[in-house]
Amino acid sequence: MRSEHGFSMVELMIAMFVSMVVLGSAAQVISGVQNTFAYQMDDATVEQEARFAMDWIRRTIEQAGSNPYSKSVTDCPSAGTVVQPIRINPDGDAEDDDIRIQADVGVPDGFFVGPAGTCTQANEDVTIALGTVLDSEGRTTITRYDRGTDAGPVAWTDQVFTDLEFDYFDANMVATTFPNVVRIVRVTLTGRSRGRNLDDGRFQDFTLESDVRLKAR
Repeated sequence: MRSEHGFSMVELMIAMFVSMVVLGSAAQVISGVQNTFAYQMDDATVEQEARFAMDWIRRTIEQAGSNPYSKSVTDCPSAGTVVQPIRINPDGDAEDDDIRIQADVGVPDGFFVGPAGTCTQANEDVTIALGTVLDSEGRTTITRYDRGTDAGPVAWTDQVFTDLEFDYFDANMVATTFPNVVRIVRVTLTGRSRGRNLDDGRFQDFTLESDVRLKAR
């Protein structure tokens, strides 16, 4: 009968070495795929957050100037407040990262934010701005302050944005700094991923831009 025997020690060590090399290579490939998937998911989350923000910013700005009763002043937030559809740079810091909108839309009744003493009508005096609290990579939220419902600015997004910019144009798409002739507002959002790309060690930035035409003008 033919002699039967198992692996020799040398053959066993060679087989183990080959197996370790194959398994190690497979683990590296799987790890790389997992990391790539994680970065892609993070990037997609930032893009989705930017689209969400652009959607509600657009809807707010489109209503600017709705004034069916042609009111020139309102009693909210204080008596004699001038009705102004758009206030450019409402915080006065020379940065185009905020905008204030007035519109008689929540309850179209001739009152902006409500009659004197109440001032509780929503969506009629709203300020949109880039947040002021930054993380270590310069990311922050986009805030919304409704004078009819909020005690102060409320974060409406995740902390993924690095820039928010408003540019103003008249009906001929000529840039203007005069609020009373603004017909189109260009909104530019810039978001930044939370994870670094392993290839270059950088964070991925995403920019979304949209021109918003005021419906009431």
